[in-house]
Amino acid sequence: MRRLSLAMLAASACTQASSGDPDGGAVSDGAAVDATTPAPLVVVTLNLRCLIDGWEARLPVIADGLAAAAPDVIGLEEVCLEPGGRDALEALVGALAARGVAPLASTRTVTHRAWDAYDEGLAILSRHPIGEVRVESLPPGAIPRKVLAARIDRAGDSFAFGTTHLDHQDAAVRARQAAAAATAVARLTSTGPRVLVGDLNEGPGGGVSTAFEANAWVDTWAALHPGDAGPTFPSSSPTARIDYVWVSSSLVPQAIERTFTLPLAGVYASDHLGLRAVLIPSQ
Repeated sequence: MRRLSLAMLAASACTQASSGDPDGGAVSDGAAVDATTPAPLVVVTLNLRCLIDGWEARLPVIADGLAAAAPDVIGLEEVCLEPGGRDALEALVGALAARGVAPLASTRTVTHRAWDAYDEGLAILSRHPIGEVRVESLPPGAIPRKVLAARIDRAGDSFAFGTTHLDHQDAAVRARQAAAAATAVARLTSTGPRVLVGDLNEGPGGGVSTAFEANAWVDTWAALHPGDAGPTFPSSSPTARIDYVWVSSSLVPQAIERTFTLPLAGVYASDHLGLRAVLIPSQ
């Protein structure tokens, strides 16, 4: 695990209204809460699209959106680096630093070689300390897949957070991988709050959803937007919802919105839309 020092994000950004802006679309976190209500937990997920498709032009769009979203923790997929060259995670951290975001803890893992040029993997960024980290290989599919999970320590409490990217070819493999990923995150806390985000390469209602629901996980989008398909891919004209925020029953979803829904100067942040969810620990 690495810890990356940055400057702190203004808390006011957390409550800016969203209209699908290309800056990432920070959304309202709901009604004001009193002092006895647990602070909202804001999580974001985004597939970075490696270092291809105009990464240098996309990077400032991503950084602007993440800064505006004011997350507690970010789960990233397709996080790539060139051996001896560019590193998407380091570049993103630097871009966030330039926008006044700090201090972030980070952890990452490489899953496989992509496009015969990049080491691709997963990463977690957190404005709270990262405790125990688990990296587990998932059941085999077309290419190696993993889940990256960490215990996040926040104001005396902790929660488990994981990110993953499932098989893109075989539904049966995806279902097995989903079950394994959920189990890996649960190993960090058997009863505490748990969050698992990522590019699951499957729409709702399939084996992936069944695997999560069998273990009492909640699909945040479906819980808050029943009847709304909420597609996240491809970003320019989305038709499929393959990006998710799943939570355990010890978290109550308050809001979830798609982010990076519009291009900035013709440039989309990624080939995926992102998600920003606001969660409240149940009492």
